[in-house]
Amino acid sequence: MEKILIEPRKKIFSIILSAGEGSRYKRGFKLLHQINGKPMLQVVIDLIEQLSFSKNFLVVNPLWNEIENNFKIPENFIILKNFKYKEGISTSIKLAIKEVIKQKELPEYIAIFLADMPFITKEDVLKILKFCDGKNKIIAPFFEEKKGFPTFVHNSLFADLLTIEGDSGIKQIIKKNPELLSKVKFDSNRVILDIDQ
Repeated sequence: MEKILIEPRKKIFSIILSAGEGSRYKRGFKLLHQINGKPMLQVVIDLIEQLSFSKNFLVVNPLWNEIENNFKIPENFIILKNFKYKEGISTSIKLAIKEVIKQKELPEYIAIFLADMPFITKEDVLKILKFCDGKNKIIAPFFEEKKGFPTFVHNSLFADLLTIEGDSGIKQIIKKNPELLSKVKFDSNRVILDIDQ
């Protein structure tokens, strides 16, 4: 699998949020949903592995113990267990950000991916990466005015991410400060499509 090297000046950590309850999914463990013969989460992991981020974090819930043998997790992934996952996606983001802040050197950006959005391509991510210039604070793909993923967040907003609550993430910050958002328009719904749709 060919790796895409990110420019050295762009130190970026990735975070995969995969601790949700999957309540809309009625066919067993959502993370095991098959996409072209692979579990959905593995597809997202493999995508991130191609992009050579500086560090990668995978946020899971305690049920991970029952399904982890279904995945090949690269050595450069740090697994974080969210025991507060029932309180919403904000708890996963905050858990990851606290871990990011503990690192010796802060990344310039974090890239937030969702485990149930396995249709995003590396070309999609590279298109968004072009906007990671330090000036743009929140960068997100949009399809027909609907926000998608991955979302890139500048390190100047990490403290703000620690204040979010409930089952909503970066949208809380965007709602308060819409001027921080840079929209990257896409002609494909890949960037908004999850497996519940």
